[in-house]
Amino acid sequence: MSRRLERLLALTPLHLIIAVLVFTAADVAYLGAGDSFFPAGLLDETAHFLTMLLILWALGGRFLEQRVMVPALIATVLIDADHIPGYLGADFLTKGTPRPYTHSLLTLAVILVAALAWRRRRVTLLAIALGVAVHFWRDLAENDSGVSLLWPWSRHPFTLSHSSYLAVMAVVVALDALRLRRASTATRAAAAGRRD
Repeated sequence: MSRRLERLLALTPLHLIIAVLVFTAADVAYLGAGDSFFPAGLLDETAHFLTMLLILWALGGRFLEQRVMVPALIATVLIDADHIPGYLGADFLTKGTPRPYTHSLLTLAVILVAALAWRRRRVTLLAIALGVAVHFWRDLAENDSGVSLLWPWSRHPFTLSHSSYLAVMAVVVALDALRLRRASTATRAAAAGRRD
């Protein structure tokens, strides 16, 4: 990862505060914006991106490597490109479902099968699957429209309450803060050890 991108995506106290404030503002504003391309689409993608970033920070370790972070962050936003035909008046990806057909477990299955088959790109494809799965999870808790996870076998939309999504995100942010505290404690202990 370029040093600049690495610094930008690093978990720091300032980055965590900014991410939580922007996430909260985007999520609240999105819920009040209706189903518009603008501003709702921009607000939704911001919340998707920050949901993924906060989760990656909480997971830590290998999840903070460039080969995982970048594909997961891109995938969690790029999956919504499947909405573009609908905004242009074509319903061939959404006929009978609240979201495009690609918002289904079939998409995840295809990505996971590709990860199994394509060993050289396995980590990248697994990161993409993580980004898509986190995207679907947030979509389940949006605007009561649901996600037809079992398409093409069922068009039934599944939903989660937005409050359950926010509760999990509160735990994720607490884990991020805990990781920061542990890192700070370790840094201070190492500094004290060098002075002794």
